[in-house]
Amino acid sequence: MKKLLMLLIVATLAFSPIYAKAEERYSALYEKTDGDYAIEFEVRQKGLTVSGFYAGQRLDDYIIDGNCTYKGFFYDYLEWTDPDYKIVEGVQTISIKAKSKNVTFDVEMEGTKRPIDKNTNTVDMIKGGDIKDLPWPIYKDSYGKRISGEYNPVNYDPNKLGTYDLEYVFVPDDSYYDTITGSIRINVWKPDPGVDEPTAPSLTATTVSLVNRTAYDINLNDKVSGCKYKWTSNNPEVAEVNPKNGLVTAVGEGTATITCEITYPDETKQTLVSEVVVGYDDNAPVLTDTVLDLNPGDEYDINVENKIAKSKYRWASSDRSIVTVNSANGIVTAKATGTAYVTCTITTPENQVIVLRCDINVTEQKEIK
Repeated sequence: MKKLLMLLIVATLAFSPIYAKAEERYSALYEKTDGDYAIEFEVRQKGLTVSGFYAGQRLDDYIIDGNCTYKGFFYDYLEWTDPDYKIVEGVQTISIKAKSKNVTFDVEMEGTKRPIDKNTNTVDMIKGGDIKDLPWPIYKDSYGKRISGEYNPVNYDPNKLGTYDLEYVFVPDDSYYDTITGSIRINVWKPDPGVDEPTAPSLTATTVSLVNRTAYDINLNDKVSGCKYKWTSNNPEVAEVNPKNGLVTAVGEGTATITCEITYPDETKQTLVSEVVVGYDDNAPVLTDTVLDLNPGDEYDINVENKIAKSKYRWASSDRSIVTVNSANGIVTAKATGTAYVTCTITTPENQVIVLRCDINVTEQKEIK
């Protein structure tokens, strides 16, 4: 072959933002001719979606999509001569060869510095919280599979308050992928138990009224990462509570106090309580029917008496294969024989929660002879 002429070709790839699903991005077209031989190809990445011919990556991170021709006819496909070569910043000579032929080409390509992935959406974090709980970006390969790895904070200060960009280095578990540098914006604050912080946790219901054999899941608003939550009942003979998730179950008539103890990462504590009353109150909302006998195919409209203005009503069935209920208006439809119950959960404007229950027995109608 004649001595190859050097041709400067600069890759122009678009930068793909952080968190985006990995995509295969193509560079500009590369072309080179030497006598009767010619190559034409494009370059695309195999792995992470940070698109660009970037310093620090190996040539093997990129696929050559093209071929070599001889006198205008297909000759062979192309591959890197040294796939382990690590790209450097600036213009460099890259050797490309025909896969099964003794033909090589030298092409000048430009490596650029990889931009820092930045997320400017502010994330709240309590002072001393576990940084592992932060919403770190998710990186995926070109097939959409998540790439596991470790996020190593660079400038994290557990004593620093306020808003700043937390820099990190993502190190994939598989050394095939190169590391990525990025940042997320965090707002670090310290809760004061004596001050009602707008972002401090609160209960979804501070008063709950249940009838026997009903349950209600007390949830938390504005959970803080890194906190621990423990639920207890001062009267489990009236109302039991799941110590992990706050699900309250009515056991017997009476009153009970449900307590949620929050332990912050700096070991300060906050206590939230909800009062639970089990039993019927003639002045409170009640169902027009608490027991029903139906036949398959029957419909029945259960109503609520003593309604509280501007309250929300939500109906649910314990077994939809036997009984269904319209979630908005309480109309029941019997589907099959068996027993089930429907509940009506009422939420008042003061965030008081009332749960009512109607037991339903569905049997086949007996024929009259």
